[in-house]
Amino acid sequence: LDPSADWDADWLCSGFVLPGTTAPMFRKQFRLDALPARAKLFFCGLGYHEVYLNGRKVGDQRLSPAWTDYRRRVNYVVYDLLPYLRSGENVIGVMLGAGWYSNEESKPRPCFTAQLHLTMPDGTQQIRRTRVQDGWQCCKTPFLTQASIYIGERMDARLEEPGWTEPDFVSRLEWGPALESEPPEGRLVPMRVEPIRVVSCLAPCSVRQLPSGAAVADFGQNLAGVVQLRMHGLTPGTCVTLRFSEVITPDGELNTENLRTAQQCDVYLARGGEETYCPRFTYHGFRYAEISGLPDPLAAEDVCALVLRSDVASRGSFDSGEPLINDIQRICRWTESNNLHSVPTDCPQRDERLGWLNDLTVRAEEAMFNFEMYSFYRKFVTDMLDAQGKKTGAITDTVPYVRYGSQPADPVCSSFLLLPWMLYQQYGDKQTLRSAYPGLRAWTMYLTRQREDGIVCYSYYGDWASPVGGSVRGSYGSGAVSSITPGRLISTGYLYLNCMLLAQMADVLMLEEDHAYFRELAAQTCSALNRAFLNREGGFYAGNSQAANTFMLYLGVVPEQFRAQVLQNLIRDIQQHDTHVTTGNLCTRYILDVLADNGEIDLAYALVTQTTYPSWGYMLACGATTVWERWEYVDSGELVGMASHDHPMYAAVSGWFYRCLAGLRPDAPAFSRFTLQPYFPRELPEIRCTLHTVKGEIRVEWTQRGGEVRLLVRIPFNASAVWKPTLTLRRLLIDGAPAPDAAEYPLGAGTHSIEFERNDQ
Repeated sequence: LDPSADWDADWLCSGFVLPGTTAPMFRKQFRLDALPARAKLFFCGLGYHEVYLNGRKVGDQRLSPAWTDYRRRVNYVVYDLLPYLRSGENVIGVMLGAGWYSNEESKPRPCFTAQLHLTMPDGTQQIRRTRVQDGWQCCKTPFLTQASIYIGERMDARLEEPGWTEPDFVSRLEWGPALESEPPEGRLVPMRVEPIRVVSCLAPCSVRQLPSGAAVADFGQNLAGVVQLRMHGLTPGTCVTLRFSEVITPDGELNTENLRTAQQCDVYLARGGEETYCPRFTYHGFRYAEISGLPDPLAAEDVCALVLRSDVASRGSFDSGEPLINDIQRICRWTESNNLHSVPTDCPQRDERLGWLNDLTVRAEEAMFNFEMYSFYRKFVTDMLDAQGKKTGAITDTVPYVRYGSQPADPVCSSFLLLPWMLYQQYGDKQTLRSAYPGLRAWTMYLTRQREDGIVCYSYYGDWASPVGGSVRGSYGSGAVSSITPGRLISTGYLYLNCMLLAQMADVLMLEEDHAYFRELAAQTCSALNRAFLNREGGFYAGNSQAANTFMLYLGVVPEQFRAQVLQNLIRDIQQHDTHVTTGNLCTRYILDVLADNGEIDLAYALVTQTTYPSWGYMLACGATTVWERWEYVDSGELVGMASHDHPMYAAVSGWFYRCLAGLRPDAPAFSRFTLQPYFPRELPEIRCTLHTVKGEIRVEWTQRGGEVRLLVRIPFNASAVWKPTLTLRRLLIDGAPAPDAAEYPLGAGTHSIEFERNDQ
């Protein structure tokens, strides 16, 4: 039986609590004369839910179901109830949190629906469905009196009644019948993305008592999650408050200026005695937790941070002989991990936490190298398609589309096309590519209708958040719009990229007319870019910024006779800025590729390992444990409105480690054939990289000492590679045998050793 095709259960809600405030509680007692052989509960509770059976929480999921546009699609979760059931009387309990469904802006009542499918020992089937007149009761005074993503959670433990999900429970509080609820508009579908879980637990590295009596626990790492607190000797009604921040003031107080309207505050009213508290329906972005209201000083062993994220597996690993590179890789992985909460969010702390498509354009590949993103990104492709305008084809800046962003989206949102294409490249998923293609085409055609003389006529963000000296003061995002790179150049560049991607997709899908059409449209867009922005006398684009020259070189639109000059202008600008970037969130991703692919790997490496502002090394020197939203360290002032200290757009550099230092580039779906094209910066002695693919594990290691290079590669069964040298070589040995000079060398499955001497010493 397909539950989503045969769902005939009521949606239930509470009539006793206001939407967006308390977390309603429901219970129902039912009898089983015999234990079933199988018991599956198909359940959806919006915004978030927890299910209990006979006094035990069912499953280990948090913040379920996955966030979607509830007007289009609603996820249900499947639970195995067999370990929790008893013969005789049973009680099922439900708690609902507001989540994204009943938040501060959209306030339908939290609601739920369920179907219990029982297979009895004799093979007979029973289906029990939620019905409004079937004994469901709800509590008039739930003990969670607030459950908000941005504000936090408030629990009155004096109202909590142990045993409320056990048979023969007698309440001292008032309960009444549940009400039938208007269901969400969206279609019920199974949740096929990894659930959010506790993936690790961090003990504090220090606990400091403040003069106010509060304690500040430093977990040594910026993270996304909640704090679990054990408390002793509380009197009934004691108010314990937990507040969170990414940074602290010089005197050790929390600095919450960058949170904007998000409060990130949990409140616990004690029942008295020994108590443990952990929030259920919220999460925070923080390194520091301030805890006040305890009668005694906080002991470090009584507090821990639970890290919450979608439980995607680790896919790749990268480390090197340079500690700074390893530190950058570490903060990039943490940043990406902290922003996976059923959608790829921009930050975990302030009043956003949204799926911004502009950031995703450059961050998506990094995420796929580091984590197993197949199910996660397939779900998000559906989310993007759900948000697309049905008439215009315009997409939205944020998905699901709430709070911030616009429709039509900024043209930089090529993540809409890149995700299906990367799912095909990395995992061999042709079906998602095929089903998404009409929507991808419609968005690109929308952009073509917004052109003047071939140039896309609008831009909101462009190359966002470049160093502050190259930004427009007072513009969007606390002054994050570039003053040195025209937005229309970036917008039109992404139209060109879209056309090239669609031509490749059409080729894969055997759409010959579309393939030819988008190749021609790309050629026309290339001509328009050069006509509008190429300075033929100076050999540069627009105002000669790093971003403008980088993006055109990356796209491959620079006429051959100008390539060398454009590249030299880019190099000269980097040198004039003392080997620093002036690029923003997008072109920082591309500048490293452009330099490496044009013989300037040492300059690219110098940018990556720079330690003064603006650079990743500067972030680390300032104590960063995750990547910042801005190149600047901001804890106050006019930039603080856009100063997340946990933002994955600049974490895209991690993808460069895999792509250029390890040299992994897929040529055929699912890495069945790939190019091995590692670069060897003079200052980097060694790297080690693994990547788990559909075909198996790829492993790349290389070392260089005194000009002698040894490269090891392991190619999984049913895969092959082509090694393309990035240096001129002497004395080349492949698997111990001399090899002639060639542009590329085929490698079959197995482990191969490649040894050579650099010819550029």
